[in-house]
Amino acid sequence: METDAVNRGLRHPSRVFRFRLHSRLAKYWQYRDMVRNLISQNLKVRYQGAVLGFLWSLANPLALILLYDFVFTHVFRSDLPNYILYLVIGVLHYNLFSQTVSQSCDSLTGAAGLIQKIYFPRILVPTATLLFNLVLWIVAILLLVMLYPLLGGVYHWTLILYPFALCLYLIFIWGIVLCFSILQVEYRDLKHLVDIALMFGFWFTPIGYDINMLHPGTRELISLNPLTQFMDIFHDLLYYYRIPGLQHILAASAWTLAAVFVGAYMFHRKARHLVEDL
Repeated sequence: METDAVNRGLRHPSRVFRFRLHSRLAKYWQYRDMVRNLISQNLKVRYQGAVLGFLWSLANPLALILLYDFVFTHVFRSDLPNYILYLVIGVLHYNLFSQTVSQSCDSLTGAAGLIQKIYFPRILVPTATLLFNLVLWIVAILLLVMLYPLLGGVYHWTLILYPFALCLYLIFIWGIVLCFSILQVEYRDLKHLVDIALMFGFWFTPIGYDINMLHPGTRELISLNPLTQFMDIFHDLLYYYRIPGLQHILAASAWTLAAVFVGAYMFHRKARHLVEDL
């Protein structure tokens, strides 16, 4: 009787979806200690023996900020007020994307020994890469919060909306990470192409310039970049203190859904033969 009642309840599509989602998340939650160990191991391997430790994670975005600030302040002067704040917001968020995506390409191949020895949900390996970079990035964003007024920022009520935009951004990155991590197993040259694309992507994303200042043709080209939508949202919330336009929110949401769908589909399809391919 009780089993029949449960089966009847699961006939409803929404209930079936919630049941499967809960079961899947419960399964992943059992491996939380392993994910924590993967993150801590990456921290130890990367910064072991370094005097400044994980503070070196701030070196790359800081160098980009100083270089960009010099170029657009003293060489090609920018008319944006508090330009350094505009720049920091763009660099920090792009750096989270670029570092995570680049490292994700090696996540599965780098963990080949672990994957071939024991069974666990393979999706946790690239997910741990995202969480690892997120841990390092939180240090940088906390510095931004503390220095925000000094950079010209104002603690406005629109900042309340920022966590929602950040969550959408992280989900988008996660979809890209799943896609590239599984493709790298089959196409070992992919990481080199991704690194080159990320280098171009830095300049084709409105990180240190306002897209509205560009020529209409160039503006349309830059708008095709999905990161443009996210950067516009972050600048609206943290720099202009206004609610992002509906078109940016819808576009960012659409890119996020597409990235997660494609990434999850490809990962699920290829993960079954992952041990043999590694």
